[in-house]
Amino acid sequence: MRGAAKRAVAALLAGGVIGGCGGGGGDGGSAASTPTAGPPPPASQNATVYQNSLTLGSTSAVSLSVVAGTSTTNAMLVSPVAAPLLSPGNNPLLSTHLAANVPGAGIACVSAVSNSIGTVTGVNAGVDVKSVAVLLDNGWSVSAAPFADWAAFSASGAVFNGWENCGAKAEGAPSPSSTLNVNADGSFSDNVFDGNPSTTVTTINQSFTAAQAASLLSDAGYLDSSQSPVPQTIRLKLFHNAAQQTVLVEEGIPVSGATDQNPGFIAIYFQR
Repeated sequence: MRGAAKRAVAALLAGGVIGGCGGGGGDGGSAASTPTAGPPPPASQNATVYQNSLTLGSTSAVSLSVVAGTSTTNAMLVSPVAAPLLSPGNNPLLSTHLAANVPGAGIACVSAVSNSIGTVTGVNAGVDVKSVAVLLDNGWSVSAAPFADWAAFSASGAVFNGWENCGAKAEGAPSPSSTLNVNADGSFSDNVFDGNPSTTVTTINQSFTAAQAASLLSDAGYLDSSQSPVPQTIRLKLFHNAAQQTVLVEEGIPVSGATDQNPGFIAIYFQR
């Protein structure tokens, strides 16, 4: 259920939109191959570089650049590799979410076609905003001791705000997509909003045992087959910066390989 359950029905954003891209309909798009090297990002005074980013469908770090939009041009995500919903070079961005108090970390989203992936029957109908990359600059590094970190979060009852699809909601301005609560026994719940928190029409309560959490934190990840016919491997990675802030990155990659049609998902969580 990870990823698919997190997607609320999204219209074009009234707030948070940084480009004029519109959503699509239908299942168009070509399959994306394994990321391959491409042209380096162009130099730009308006570009911010995120050296340790993660794209859809890959667990390898890649350096991405975000070029600020102008009154006449879209903001761009510049990628040196091909990935689901991304081409090498410039990619128009629909929106981003960057936490004001957590420097150098955020998520980038594009306009993309809706399809049967990203839906939960009877809950939502798919989206036209897709997360394509978690943005992390060189101030962030993956935790060297994720299980010890998780134990500390368990002891403190840590709570995180999840952002997927840049918090796009049909009901209004972007807002967190979920709340992740770490429990004392190492299990956790992720209460996913189908709507803004102030106008939530449905809350999907997802619970994961301590054993499942350990699998998510492992290099191998957790195999989830709940969203047939596209089983996916889900990983939960912890990243720290020099100020000892932590972000969680959750990523689902279809076991058959991520494609434009079945890209999986990627999300970032900021600690409260």
